Amino acid sequence: MSGGFLALGLALLAPGAEPAGLQKGDELTYLGTVAEANDRIGSRFRRAQKLEVRALVLDAQQEWVDVAVLTLLRRTDDAVTGAVNTITGGAPDKAATPAARLDLVRVFADGTVQRLAPVGPPPLALDAKTPAHALPALPLDTFAPFEFGMFAPRPPKAAPDKPWLVASADANRPAETWQAQGTEFVTAERCTVLVANQQHANWAKPVGGQSAWHRADAVWVSTRDGTARKVHRVIRHRDGTSAELAVWVEVKYELKDTTRVIGRTFDRYRRDIETAYANAAEVAPLLPAAAKLGPKVFEVRLQKLDAYLDESDPTSPFREAVHAVRRQVDAARRGETITRGP
Repeated sequence: MSGGFLALGLALLAPGAEPAGLQKGDELTYLGTVAEANDRIGSRFRRAQKLEVRALVLDAQQEWVDVAVLTLLRRTDDAVTGAVNTITGGAPDKAATPAARLDLVRVFADGTVQRLAPVGPPPLALDAKTPAHALPALPLDTFAPFEFGMFAPRPPKAAPDKPWLVASADANRPAETWQAQGTEFVTAERCTVLVANQQHANWAKPVGGQSAWHRADAVWVSTRDGTARKVHRVIRHRDGTSAELAVWVEVKYELKDTTRVIGRTFDRYRRDIETAYANAAEVAPLLPAAAKLGPKVFEVRLQKLDAYLDESDPTSPFREAVHAVRRQVDAARRGETITRGP
């Protein structure tokens, strides 16, 4: 964990920059790592995972862009044997099988991001009437099965060089403080450094017998096209008045590839995305009662997913989202109770 990063304040987009500069078919691939540690007595562990995030722009309007975000986590090291949370569709006994989560989000021109919840089978309707909700709050003591850090909020036009507040997705947490802090180069791309801080009320003044936490984010945003080139986040916990960290989580990733997906390739990618999303939404209410419902209700859905996988393009990077849904349905068929995350 880098001490230099912890000294940062917060940063955001260059004043006057366009929100994302994204167009329909733009695909961004981010690669990085997730590391977490717990030094509390009785639950000590170290864990590391490879992180891959793929973002595909499904549609671009003047006011917003709609993006499919596929988050993949592959465990590389685990000092304590345990199961990967089933909500992401992962398989703990196969290191090569990623935990996968698919989200549909809408990124507005002012940097606001909402999670879309279209209803019905494919083709999914993405328009002004599509139901939308706030993004889920990041967990503070473990890794998140989703990643939206590449969509940084934008500084107010009236005072782009001043710190500003962004309300937390969790009403019980304080607001995030953001500020633009100069520019740096990332792989020859000039970027505005966007930094944010959020902390528990007791972080600056520890109180005996109580835990406190601090979260710091930095996002390097291209001054040319407004897309994030690098993201770094560290969450730290302290217990009582101890100076030692009890828990920390560090997420680091960079943009590794950008491409424009068009024609039939775009159609195949979108079909995988919509199939995975629609099937996951359909089965979600059934998962908590899997044992009570019995296997037949899930066997029918497995057959449909298998038929789709047999005839669809095996090279699509978003096919993994369909596999993740299939793993969930198969686990439910076996009577495993699955609790979905936010």
